[in-house]
Amino acid sequence: MSFPGRVVRKSSARWFGTGALAALALAALAAGCSGDECVDAFDCRDQGSAPAGKAYVCNADNKCELRTLTVEPEADAGTGTDAGTGTDAGTDAGADAGTDAGTGTDAGTDAGTDAGTETDAGTPDGGAQLCRNTVECKEQSIDQLTLKSVVSTGLVTEEGTTAGQFLTYLDGRAGGSNPAQSYTYARFTATGLVKVDIDDLAALDSTAWDIAVRRFVIRVNSGVSGPSCVGVAQTAAGTTFDAVTSVDPGATFASESYFTANTCQYVPDDSGINGPDTGLATYWTYASCLKMTDKVFLLQLADGRHVKLQVVSYYDPAAQTQCNTSGTLPGTSGAAQFRIKWAFLP
Repeated sequence: MSFPGRVVRKSSARWFGTGALAALALAALAAGCSGDECVDAFDCRDQGSAPAGKAYVCNADNKCELRTLTVEPEADAGTGTDAGTGTDAGTDAGADAGTDAGTGTDAGTDAGTDAGTETDAGTPDGGAQLCRNTVECKEQSIDQLTLKSVVSTGLVTEEGTTAGQFLTYLDGRAGGSNPAQSYTYARFTATGLVKVDIDDLAALDSTAWDIAVRRFVIRVNSGVSGPSCVGVAQTAAGTTFDAVTSVDPGATFASESYFTANTCQYVPDDSGINGPDTGLATYWTYASCLKMTDKVFLLQLADGRHVKLQVVSYYDPAAQTQCNTSGTLPGTSGAAQFRIKWAFLP
């Protein structure tokens, strides 16, 4: 199935919402963090707008610090804030995903000549390659998304499968709130999501993966994110997961475009902490913690198959329920441990 254009831009920085979340001031810090000025970049948003070329970050002393950007705004509108930093108010002490699983040994391998490695496995079943696009703005991605050459140790496991519907756990902790590891990469298969052991640099040249998570960010493999053709569309507001039984003929699938074409200017989401404006960025909204929007997305895979997908939780299930209902978190939240509900569509 042909992919309708490399990039389809949205009409606004995000597909929903009535304004930038950056103007929201936090009412309180997470449990266990009293006395600290901040625990992550969210807590520095009430400092106001930073001067041109600078950004507020939460430093190691839990203080909001004004830092100079490492990339000039004209070339890359990012703030220098780590797009993969911990974004929840309740990152737990056990969030460290463990020691490194090893370095990316084929980060510099030419994907066109890579034979037999995970970096160019082709279709989810390891068949012939279906598409390969040129990935623009690689250097900007490495810098702005703080991409790593250390393979993630995060697990990808199925927690519940009924009648073709999957509930998949994806560990996006990446070694802690200051990530030391790559995104956790996976591909959709008939038996569930399967982890692809690949580092961030190699992933920029690989069609083997479909989706990736790290901290609060979810990317798909297309556009500036990777050479494959995984597109994202959103169903109408209020659509439930079970109500989606087929692909709307009017659905428009977009490739990842969190850098502008040709100029490679960074396109942030509207969270106020300059996360990349990915196709799945509207799975959450922020009000002292990451509340799920229950948005239902459609994914078009490189082989033409379609998936319906809903992010059920970012925290441990009980902590997510508390966040959704009261805007608070327990002392231990299990942040960056996703549960994603999904199913193939006919």
